[in-house]
Amino acid sequence: MAEKFSLHNTLNEVMNNAGPAMSMFFHKSFMQFVPEELWDTSLEEIAEKVILPWGADLHFPSAELVEDANRVEHADELWELIPLWVKPEDFCPGTGAAENVSLMKLKSCEMDGIRPAVIVCPGGGYENLAFRGEGIEVAERFAAAGIRPFILTYRFNPNRYPAPQTDLALAVKYLRANAASERIDPNNLTICGFSAGGHLCASFAANRNEIDAALMAELRRTRPDLAEAYAGISVRPDKVVLGYPVISFMSEAHEGSFQALTGGDETLREHLSVERQVDETYPKTFAWACADDSLVPASNTTRLGEALAAKGVPHAVRIYPEGEHGCVLGAGTSAAGWFDEMLAFMQL
Repeated sequence: MAEKFSLHNTLNEVMNNAGPAMSMFFHKSFMQFVPEELWDTSLEEIAEKVILPWGADLHFPSAELVEDANRVEHADELWELIPLWVKPEDFCPGTGAAENVSLMKLKSCEMDGIRPAVIVCPGGGYENLAFRGEGIEVAERFAAAGIRPFILTYRFNPNRYPAPQTDLALAVKYLRANAASERIDPNNLTICGFSAGGHLCASFAANRNEIDAALMAELRRTRPDLAEAYAGISVRPDKVVLGYPVISFMSEAHEGSFQALTGGDETLREHLSVERQVDETYPKTFAWACADDSLVPASNTTRLGEALAAKGVPHAVRIYPEGEHGCVLGAGTSAAGWFDEMLAFMQL
């Protein structure tokens, strides 16, 4: 593919010309750290001058921005976006509304036959989506294992609970309703989330009945055709995979995720603490984290494991010594084997 953008372009040139789908990769929350006077300087210079607040050596990811802008430029060649809430003619990727909610299919992940399916939910603190690593890279790894992947672009701040969870419920119903055309096994559907995307998957699995009711009420109001088509289709995932997930809002919580998801509504704190909500019907689960995670303590993962054990739910919990938060597939860390361990446990 010919590359339209390079590090010699300015931030304004890339963001003004790469198309609205760029917000799927680079949300405005990243841009706030670039002073206005640098927006018309080269991305190479911005990478040198702008340090992000999450680490002393963490520079603005200009190279990743360029790579993603070139991906968006060739979007038709690389992926297909399936709108979930609206009809194709009303689809508007790049907005924070329901018109942006979609399932992404990577064209490089095409395979033959009926396959197990996975919905991948990137994290981002309910403030944005970590689309590159926790979306595309994970989807490609599932595809290499023979599992058909779909990446969910769900709503986040300023949308509140249960908007992201109803997006996931809608994705599950879509795939089961269209299992034949999507070439998937509707009885072997996994949801996989990281960080806040892990909370999305875990809380959805725990509170799925109330979320299903909210979804169907909204569909009856806005899309009666879908309400009729999806009536009676189960939203219960068959399996749940969680990477360094946000689980509890009661103890050692990631407060940013709680504020972004609820707007600070304290009446939801316990209800959205997954370890307080699991029951015997919770799906088979594999959850992992790193002991040195300083952003979302690994106790979130172990606390979920204890709750699942108390209810007799089949599960596996892995806490790896080092890898910090956001190591995704674990390359170069002690978590490097989590994916293969998960496949073996889940029998995918």
